[in-house]
Amino acid sequence: MNKIRRFYLNHLKRKMFNKIILLYSAIMMILFLIAAVMVYEYQVQRIIREETDANLKTAHVLSIYLNRQYENIQNTVQQIYGDAALSDDLVYFLNNRYESYLSHRLNLFSRPGEQRIRSFSSLLKSYLEQNPGATGVTIYSYPKDFYMQIRPVSQQLKYETGSKAEWESWFVRRKIYAWDTIHQDARFWDSADSAQAGVYSYTRELQDPWTLEKMGMMMVEFDTKQLSAWLSTRTPEIRGRILVMSSQGTVIYDSHGAGGYFGQTYPYRMELDNTGKWVELDEMSKVNVLSVGNAELSVVGIVSKSSIHDSTVRLRNSLVIGTLLFIAASFVITSTVMRKYSKKIQRIIRSMSRIGEGDLSIRIQMPGEDELQQISERVNDMCERLELYIDKMYTSEIRQKHAELVALQSQIHPHFLYNTLESIRMKAYSSGAKDVGQMIYSLSVMFRSMVKKDTVVTVQEEIELCSIYLDLFRIRYEGRLSVEIGTDGEIGNCRIIKLLIQPIVENYIVHGFRSLDSDNEISLHTVQDNDRIAITVADNGKGIPAERLKEINRMLSASPSPQSAGGSGSSIGLINVHERIRMNYGDEYGVAVCSQEGKGTTVRIEIPLLREGFM
Repeated sequence: MNKIRRFYLNHLKRKMFNKIILLYSAIMMILFLIAAVMVYEYQVQRIIREETDANLKTAHVLSIYLNRQYENIQNTVQQIYGDAALSDDLVYFLNNRYESYLSHRLNLFSRPGEQRIRSFSSLLKSYLEQNPGATGVTIYSYPKDFYMQIRPVSQQLKYETGSKAEWESWFVRRKIYAWDTIHQDARFWDSADSAQAGVYSYTRELQDPWTLEKMGMMMVEFDTKQLSAWLSTRTPEIRGRILVMSSQGTVIYDSHGAGGYFGQTYPYRMELDNTGKWVELDEMSKVNVLSVGNAELSVVGIVSKSSIHDSTVRLRNSLVIGTLLFIAASFVITSTVMRKYSKKIQRIIRSMSRIGEGDLSIRIQMPGEDELQQISERVNDMCERLELYIDKMYTSEIRQKHAELVALQSQIHPHFLYNTLESIRMKAYSSGAKDVGQMIYSLSVMFRSMVKKDTVVTVQEEIELCSIYLDLFRIRYEGRLSVEIGTDGEIGNCRIIKLLIQPIVENYIVHGFRSLDSDNEISLHTVQDNDRIAITVADNGKGIPAERLKEINRMLSASPSPQSAGGSGSSIGLINVHERIRMNYGDEYGVAVCSQEGKGTTVRIEIPLLREGFM
């Protein structure tokens, strides 16, 4: 923990660029990791899709082959039933002992003028020769309890052995399930043949075409090795695992060969309904299931997660290495660039330290046109301005001292004027002219307020000054001026520049007051508007002509300049107040005028709400 703290204090706390490098590196690391994960997930999904598509293609090829086997069997049987001589030959074979069948064949052959008659056995041998995948055909006779095994190069007649019940049970099962593996039918094989593995069979019951009596059963054997050899010529690389299952769930072909499920009932056949989804078999896998025509067979393609994982190991390693290289390269490049800018910042800091020590002659030389170069220019400009300001303030300080001396010498004159006005007021009261005394008192209060040195007063003080000013004219124009003043008590103590409202009121008295009318009205209201103070002065005076009002608004919206206050007439006070507000509070504050000739004028002043202590 102490090492981490020392590292933070030495390399991060006061070094902004090291923080930027660390933050940037962390961000880039996160982004690279996210990108790598996204690429990895995309590639994994692509590999899964390719694996499942290849597996599905293999399953489709195998289903075509099995369907062809099934159709060839059905076509051979149909040839027997479709040819009267062949069907009679098969019926005679199944209903008689083999010696009688041979005598029957010799009698037919010995008839004068009789053509050589084909036998069902020759047709079945022809079928075996044309279908290399079929290894043999067995014909079983129900009436005579014997069976004949036909091979491409041999033919054997055998009689059943074992219990009758066992045979009948086998017949019942094979009538229901036509496809099965040959190890279930070992009774049809010699001791030498029974050692063979990887053979599956198809059975079909045989009937008399005339009486439809069931006479026996035909079983065709197939070698899975031949099936694998044929499949390898069509799909050289088998992706995943391929199973061929009968309707009862017995696996009659497993591409994994030894150690697979061949000859067993597949334990996960219920999960095969979730085609295209991840299902739990021996391990998590995706499955494709295809039906083989009318053959009651299913071809199942299985792609396991482990096989996909093997394909993604190299991808994952490449992404990890690539991501680390990108992060390292990003860190090196960022550090190099940041070090360049850090040197510039250090140059600015050293220069600022010298400026802080009082050396205003320093100038920062910074190449380029970036923000640091702009900062350097501003610092250089600041130094020049400070030098000029110091010179100016030095001269101003001398003048200020002189002005204070003059003010002290003339301080007697305002007191003489206050005393004189007070004497006149007392004389007026003693003579019974109370209104004249009141006017003199108001004038004295106004004069005291205006000659104060304070430039910032409270809103309440500014309103009182305007109230005293209007009292003078209410007394002068007795009965012809009505005054209404309303102030929000919460903003009475807020700060305001001195003499912002009085010039607006004075404008009304000078330019808007109708001295011959008795219904003159003026109202003054101050309210809080969010973070602003809104002061509204409204009257029913002469109003401002449209052209003059347009000129005033143009002057109010113009940028501040020394000449902007040089207007004439009613605009002088307005422009002066507006410019003082903008210079002290900013361009978003100021004065707005709304007037209609003959109906009066409304002036709205907006300033920021500043509590006592801000100015």
